[in-house]
Amino acid sequence: MKRCAIYARYSTDKHDVQSIEAQLMMCRREVIRQGWQEVLCFTDAAESAATMHRPGMKALLAAVAAGGVDIVYADAMDRLSCSQADIATLFDRLRFRGIVLATRKEGIVTPLHIGMIGTINAEQLSATSDKTRDALVRRHAMGQNPGGSAYGYEKRIEHDGNGERIRGLQQIVPTEAAVVVRTFEDYPAGLSPIAFTRRINADGVPSPRNGKASRHPLAKAAAWTPNTLTGNAARGTGILDNPLCVGRRLYGKQTYRKNPETRKRHAFINPEEKISDDVKSPALSIVTLELWERVKSRQATLPRAAKPRTEIGTLPFFAQQRPKYLLSGTMICGSCGGSYTKSGKTRFGCQAAAKKGPTWCDRLTIRQDELDIRVLAGLSGEMLRDDVVAAFLLEYEAETRRLTAETVSARPEREAELANPDQQLSRAKAAILEGVDAMVFVEEMKIWTERRMVLLAKQELTEQETTDSFPEPGLFTPELSRAYREKVEQLTAAFKDEALKAQAFERLRALIEAVVRTPEGGDLAFERYGELASMLSLCAEPETRKPSAGEPLEVLQVSLVAGTCSHFDLLTHCRC
Repeated sequence: MKRCAIYARYSTDKHDVQSIEAQLMMCRREVIRQGWQEVLCFTDAAESAATMHRPGMKALLAAVAAGGVDIVYADAMDRLSCSQADIATLFDRLRFRGIVLATRKEGIVTPLHIGMIGTINAEQLSATSDKTRDALVRRHAMGQNPGGSAYGYEKRIEHDGNGERIRGLQQIVPTEAAVVVRTFEDYPAGLSPIAFTRRINADGVPSPRNGKASRHPLAKAAAWTPNTLTGNAARGTGILDNPLCVGRRLYGKQTYRKNPETRKRHAFINPEEKISDDVKSPALSIVTLELWERVKSRQATLPRAAKPRTEIGTLPFFAQQRPKYLLSGTMICGSCGGSYTKSGKTRFGCQAAAKKGPTWCDRLTIRQDELDIRVLAGLSGEMLRDDVVAAFLLEYEAETRRLTAETVSARPEREAELANPDQQLSRAKAAILEGVDAMVFVEEMKIWTERRMVLLAKQELTEQETTDSFPEPGLFTPELSRAYREKVEQLTAAFKDEALKAQAFERLRALIEAVVRTPEGGDLAFERYGELASMLSLCAEPETRKPSAGEPLEVLQVSLVAGTCSHFDLLTHCRC
């Protein structure tokens, strides 16, 4: 009996929730009629078919990869995906594993269905998008709101004579409108966005994103930032660039497209012909036209160069150039989740504290070169302790035994692989002795002879490397201990040699994922994350060198206070 996994989906929360139940009922009827056995069932509620990044679909793909499924069944192909690329990829994945893709509407799905139905579904998705955009343009032309509400505004709930809600209505929020007026008054008076941000955060005024979940696990609740005011000059975002504040509603200046690799939305500036004309909405005016013009006049005197999006996923600033310091781009504030960036010529401090004010976060800074010196001091001290060296020797011996055992266990496979060309050559020689023309086997014997020579050379090289690189454990412990100490000392000395500093620099940075700094008693305490922190923990407690159950190795961390030394195990990047 064939094992069947059923999948059902509906698009948005505006659709009937019972749609999934109806799909499952019809699919199960067909499964029973076909004599299949339902083993798994996956559903996605209010999920778009334009992407495969859905919980139910991900679970289905995981089950397919794990095995135990012979048929994937859905009500129709558009329940699985409306993307030509995604449905083709799904079909190829299933076919590779010998799994049949079938639907109640199309039957057994074939490459012809993928080409034709996939194109039709993609066109329907595109047509739906066009109709939605057209409806929003019409709503804008009627003076209604075609999108979300900016700061200072909220939805206004009204119903028509039939009791249906009238969509696209807005009203002014008085408390937020007062902040908008304050912004438009302070900015042309000479107050910078950073100074305004610090002042308004100190006053405890809720920000536009107040109450929304932060994307960073260490971050506080949302606060005002300079970007809240100025936004993006090219896209016209930010409070100071919102024309609705003077009763003009703009629509269509930008559009969003999803990156097919990350499925994240990115904004792109629309050409002039796709931007709708302004619609007057005097009832929603918050500031006077004279105040608006004063803001525009000051903006014209400041460098606000537009940054059009010509590429996706631009690297952060610190990744666009070679890092100057060891921890550049890895430092995070443990109090608010902000980044530690340049706060002077050589000092680093919390960027959020600098922009949002001292009421938001502590303004403690640290010299980056001093931190590098402490790191190097730790290398020449803690890493050369006798217990750390002993831990390294034990690990080296264990790894040596493992690799030697692997080499020995793989020997029968290598011998069996070598026997194949020997057999082929013997058969060819036997055929020639029986009278078959030798010219028939010339090319074939040449190929098998070369193959035999390659395998012999490979076998000899493997045996030699095993003998040279992994001698009998315990025989060269004094020499290995000396080599360990030399490697640590060489890495420390490499930072003083300009010719070697770059290589040592990159090896250290590769082990550091993040350094979290938290103010404690006037100093900065540190927590390191990544491979380096894991190795530090293991070296600090050699008697318990394995993490506890359920604790991933990569999240282990070690705490220290600025001014103390630390130690680093770097020998995984060295060859003794």
